[in-house]
Amino acid sequence: MGAMTDEEKFQFDLQGYLVIRNVLSKEECAELSVLADSVWPEEAEDELFRRTEDISRWHPRFLDLIDHPKVLPYLVELIGSRLRIDHDYCIFMKAGAVRNALHGGPRIFETDHWYHYSDGTMRNGLTVATWALTDACVGHGGFVCVPGSHKTNFLRAFPDDVRRFERTTDYVVQPELLAGDVLIFTEALIHGTSAWTADHERRTLLYKYSPPHSTWRKRPFDVTAYPDATEQQLRLMAPPSVEAHKRVLDQP
Repeated sequence: MGAMTDEEKFQFDLQGYLVIRNVLSKEECAELSVLADSVWPEEAEDELFRRTEDISRWHPRFLDLIDHPKVLPYLVELIGSRLRIDHDYCIFMKAGAVRNALHGGPRIFETDHWYHYSDGTMRNGLTVATWALTDACVGHGGFVCVPGSHKTNFLRAFPDDVRRFERTTDYVVQPELLAGDVLIFTEALIHGTSAWTADHERRTLLYKYSPPHSTWRKRPFDVTAYPDATEQQLRLMAPPSVEAHKRVLDQP
């Protein structure tokens, strides 16, 4: 497995997020969308914003994203080789969909939202791999953040009107994501979901990872629901435990 480049380490330390381009092909994204529709079809009563959890149960193709060989090395670099997957879900948004305000930030409000650097090594608490199945060009909406806020010393000073999207500022940005890109960010980063404005539907898969000792998920993975999971995938799905996560993932 390849490691992060020095430039990518610089970017993540600077911004609190990193975009990995072209992890999936456009064809693979379309195939995953078709599979999603077959498992979780849209209903007439659905609103513009849809979300559901445990998407790794949908199909082996979704399960295989939890340790995708192009993404896992980044997560190992950022969390450590004893990381675990904590939970997963998807967000589908149609034009006009509005969701949550900006949230996150280091430590003050959530003790597992943290970023730490020491002696050439970055470590993070809850960390997200966000898979774009459709384009989210600048101005479309969706994921937005305050770059560098994972290291802020003034989280309580973040204005409420900016947090609620009542006032726009130049320090809240929307990174461009094209279908097949993966955005990795630390939950210590101030981030949120702005209104979706594009004509096409936003389709995003989110896989969230934690260090071995912590969890955000309310219940552990039911591994019996994953009869085709590999040994590594089962290891990643283990509940928080130092013992369960002693065996490190393969390293370069």
